[in-house]
Amino acid sequence: MSPSITKILVVIGAVVGLACVDMSAPKGPASISLLQLPSPSVVIGDSMRDSTGAPAPLSVIAYDANGVPVSDFTPEVFITDTTGAAHLVTTSRILIGDKLGSVHVVGQIGALQTPPATIPVTIAPTLIARVGATTDTLRAPLTADTSVASRGKQAAAVLVTGAEKAGAQGFIVHFTLQYAPRSANSAAPAIFLADDRGQPSVVDTTDGSGRASRDVVVITPFLGDSAVLFGKIDSVVVLAQASYRRALVSGSPVRIVIPLKVAAKLP
Repeated sequence: MSPSITKILVVIGAVVGLACVDMSAPKGPASISLLQLPSPSVVIGDSMRDSTGAPAPLSVIAYDANGVPVSDFTPEVFITDTTGAAHLVTTSRILIGDKLGSVHVVGQIGALQTPPATIPVTIAPTLIARVGATTDTLRAPLTADTSVASRGKQAAAVLVTGAEKAGAQGFIVHFTLQYAPRSANSAAPAIFLADDRGQPSVVDTTDGSGRASRDVVVITPFLGDSAVLFGKIDSVVVLAQASYRRALVSGSPVRIVIPLKVAAKLP
């Protein structure tokens, strides 16, 4: 074999070798989750904490090609704005609140990045109380129809506040149905707590004013007390509570009594 042919074969081999490297599977997960937040907000001068009250890092879940979570990758987290409302401890990915406002944070593993998450920096909660001294009567239609349009509902609302009675934003409030007239069938509750879309839900996150609420929904045909169906005024009792740093916020649990009346026609 001539030297020139040998050189050509070596060059071809090198090109093939490079092509194999370029065509290899990229390093990193096949997909990632949204940014995982231990809490919806962080308090000024404190670390972001999880539901147990312990400081906890922001994170991202990595998935393989079959959608199975994998733990071989360490996520990175970045603040994308310069508001100075919070900063990250890089080594632990723990967010620290610095001043009132909000920050936008993204997570990344390899070449994959999450959409930005907006995190409010808020004040510590010191009190939870019901909204208003009384709650309007929950009026439900006397009907055999169980559609959403025929259901009665009434909001059970609370306000979580901090220093100078300012609203504490981004805190989870847990609601419990302590008492309600009995259902005809335990598999089909006549009264339940729901979100704004009418879906069963027992938690809400305080908004910018510190308000959180759940709707008390009644499905009249599922009620098991005939006296209530025919005009007897009963009531629903809801408890609401919030916590911070492993302790209940003062005022927890708030007790909200909502009168219930079934009527042949809604007013």
